[in-house]
Amino acid sequence: MMLEIAEEELNYLNQIASEIKYPKGQIIFSTSQKANEVYYIKSGLVKIYRTTSDGRQVSVALRYPGDFIGLAEVLSNINEREYSAEAMDNVSILIIWKDGFKKMMAELPMFSEKIVRLMSDRLREAQNTIYDFIMNPIQGRLAIFLLAMAERSGDKGADGIIHVRLRVTQEELACVIGSARQTISSLLNLFKEDGSIQYEGREIVGVNPNKLKTWIQE
Repeated sequence: MMLEIAEEELNYLNQIASEIKYPKGQIIFSTSQKANEVYYIKSGLVKIYRTTSDGRQVSVALRYPGDFIGLAEVLSNINEREYSAEAMDNVSILIIWKDGFKKMMAELPMFSEKIVRLMSDRLREAQNTIYDFIMNPIQGRLAIFLLAMAERSGDKGADGIIHVRLRVTQEELACVIGSARQTISSLLNLFKEDGSIQYEGREIVGVNPNKLKTWIQE
């Protein structure tokens, strides 16, 4: 679902935006913060989440380089953020003020169409996530998530293995999947023994799509 940004569009963004770098773990925006900006991820991984009344984090999406975040509130004229965003590794972001972003959409119709398609894709993503969570137990949801991350950020080799470096902790996986860290740890060990994933130290560096899909209920 990454937007293909044309050179003209990227030049426009660079003219109206400010580039900010966030270290891993830093909050980019938080719930109830004024929604005055749109963010374009140049590098790094960003977690979108909401904190429950008892302090638990519930992750709803991961965003990658080439993604926009903070769009929903700005485009629907909601004044406050409904979710928070956190850097999952070192992140470089372009920050665009709301008025400048809307002006860009008005002046570049093709860019505006891309944003509409992006929001449509995210709606389908949300619908598919609901379906997957209903149809799959925890191991299936974990397999779906790892496969999606690998396909988005890795390279598939001639052996069919997706070579990738998934810098995500067990706590972060538990937050996304809706499970306990201990359960995630046990499942990752099963995936490793099964050959669905490969480790280098404590980092997942390979994903076997065919084997991982056997854990998923369609």
